[in-house]
Amino acid sequence: MGATEDIARFVVTTDSGSIPTDVLRAARDGVLDCLGVTLAGSGEPAGRIITDYVREIGGTPRAGVFGHGFKSTPSQAALANGTMAHALDYDDVIAPMSGHPSVPVLPAVLALGEDRHTPGIDILAAYVIGIEVEAKIGSGIGMRHYAAGWHPTSTLGTLGAAAGAARILRLDLHQTRVALGIAASQASGLRQNFGTMTKPFHAGMAARNGVVAATLATRGFTADPDILESRFGFVPVLGGEGEYDLDRMTQDLGTPFALVSPGLEIKPYPCCRFTHRCIDAVLAIVADHRPAPEDVMEVECHTSRFVPQIVIHHRPTTPLEGKFSMEYCMARTLLDGEMRIAQFSDEKVLDPRAQELLRKVHYVHPPEGDRQGRAEMVTVKLRDGRQYSREVLHARGAPENPLSPAELRAKYRDCAGTVLPPESVERSLQLVEGLDALADVTELCDLVTVAGGRVAAG
Repeated sequence: MGATEDIARFVVTTDSGSIPTDVLRAARDGVLDCLGVTLAGSGEPAGRIITDYVREIGGTPRAGVFGHGFKSTPSQAALANGTMAHALDYDDVIAPMSGHPSVPVLPAVLALGEDRHTPGIDILAAYVIGIEVEAKIGSGIGMRHYAAGWHPTSTLGTLGAAAGAARILRLDLHQTRVALGIAASQASGLRQNFGTMTKPFHAGMAARNGVVAATLATRGFTADPDILESRFGFVPVLGGEGEYDLDRMTQDLGTPFALVSPGLEIKPYPCCRFTHRCIDAVLAIVADHRPAPEDVMEVECHTSRFVPQIVIHHRPTTPLEGKFSMEYCMARTLLDGEMRIAQFSDEKVLDPRAQELLRKVHYVHPPEGDRQGRAEMVTVKLRDGRQYSREVLHARGAPENPLSPAELRAKYRDCAGTVLPPESVERSLQLVEGLDALADVTELCDLVTVAGGRVAAG
């Protein structure tokens, strides 16, 4: 068997009842977090534009566009919800994928699941399987994929969304291989668009493409059934000859599941994950020493050389650029002593104090070379000669330093409360926490689709 067949067989044959309880628990946490940031993202400019576009296109109202009170086709609902889910860059990440696993998979799974009145346990299984496919392909594709400028949330996410969608539609082995083949030719997304609305659009495209790929496969559409390993297939073309390991993609499928090893990283701050350890360090310095921002002479961020290749905006002028600017995140954290959704507004980013302070932030890459995977350190130097340093190995929200259940619920309430009334926030939280016992996911989807009114056609 080849890699594509191995992965397709895993998608088809994994028994929902055999998924360990700790994996299901992690899946419920991931669903809750992703659903919350989707609702919060519904009010962002990217969220409003994409939903207006979907509403204008119309289509048979079969799946909810969350937070906007109308339904559309499953593929278009997945496009809108996936884009909204990533609009704030507040969603989870996972190390083997080098990307955001939930935002391509969950919108695809929920859109098809709502359309088919799927039980919650099957939603969880499809979500688990989709993320497993993303993570295991990511673990074997090699770093050249990312270094070349591909955005794995979009490229690998398209394959994960197709796998999750195939599971919801109950595709057989051959159909699932074909769905992966179709999805592979849809996969795209360039890192140059980080800091623009097109970055969250990557997640929406991946979710939509997964739905389209699986749906076409049910209708007899054809594609190469060995798309991962074929000479001009996904992995050789996007990974680069000599850089990838097909065996690594398949040998540990589900043993263990990536959701628990290495596990999801759930964000406490709505900005690029590569800023989070330095944000943690500055927050600790502020809590312990309270340096006055006007007294700061210099801020040193001791990171790997890889970090500034990701957070590419050094003089940001928009909130989206600010999310990908270490300089802005350091300045704003020093000014406000917190890093939440409110810190990424036009007013905050263009604040003259922030613009002046961010120019005092620079990187230090230690002489021993790349510090990727090691601790990061921030040093704040004051005009009077005092300096404060803090080192952080594991960012808050990492599997080694997880958010508590109370913190995760608080994040969900904060996000969902931007569009839902309090009673809907609490009811939706209960439904997600009991998702494996929910008879029909439509109850949850209808609840989070409505934002103060009834569900309408698209």
